[in-house]
Parts: sequence; C-alpha cells; structure tokens
Amino acid sequence: MTSGSTFSFLYMQNPLFLHPSDNPLSISITKLQGAADYRSWKRSMEIQLSSKHKLGFVYGTKVKNLSDPTEALQWDTCNSMVTSWIHNNVSDSIKKSILFIAYASEVWKQLEKRFQLTHGSRKYKLSKELFELKQNGCSVVDFIPH
Repeated sequence: MTSGSTFSFLYMQNPLFLHPSDNPLSISITKLQGAADYRSWKRSMEIQLSSKHKLGFVYGTKVKNLSDPTEALQWDTCNSMVTSWIHNNVSDSIKKSILFIAYASEVWKQLEKRFQLTHGSRKYKLSKELFELKQNGCSVVDFIPH
C-alpha cells in the first residue's frame, strides 16, 4: 500500500483511494442551477472526478464488493465523498431534492434525467418550462417533497 509515509503511484490509481487532502470541498466548480448550465456543469464534474479516478462511482461501473468487508467499507467512504462533491456543486434547491439519495450513481442519473438537454424536442421544452415554473417567487424544485 505505502512505503514509509508516501503512497505508491499504483495505489493512488485505485478508485477506492482517497488522498488525505480529499474532502467535501476539494472539488469546486460553478454550481449547477438548472437545465441551462447542466451540460457544462456535467463536463466540469466529469473532468474533476476523472482526475480523482472516481468517474466509476457516478457512471455506476465501480460497484461495491460485498464479499470483502474492508473493500465494501472503502467503497462506502468513496461513494459518500463523491456524493458530497456533487452536493457541494449544485444550488441549494437542487441539493434539497437529491439529499437523501444514497448512491452517487443514482444522484447522477437523477440530475441527468431532470436536466439533460434534448434541443428542439417537446420533452426538453416541457422539462425546461417545469423547471422554470415559479410560485410566490420559489421554483417548483422547492416544492418537491424531500
């Protein structure tokens, strides 16, 4: 795993590795506000997550190994960190709507489903209209039960 107080390069490439400097605020990009900035936000998050070898957590390709308790615990820790990175890079109203989703991959899917732009389609127009809908100055996202 380590030699002395340094981490081996190979070990640091493991998706289950968290660097001591990784914390909920170690990824900071412009916060996602909605459909209009979703594509650029998603790409920025992908770049940041890729640099930390954590894309598999949002894509659902890094699965939890239930046969190894130590690795399962490492997976839980990394999943929580990735989820916190997402939470800290979305607006407060979006965060409220995803706060209780346990898996980073499910949060990712939920955001994609809600904000994915399909230009010119009726689905996009309706989704955008619903997202922009306001009542008493609050967006519809604020009224979604959490």
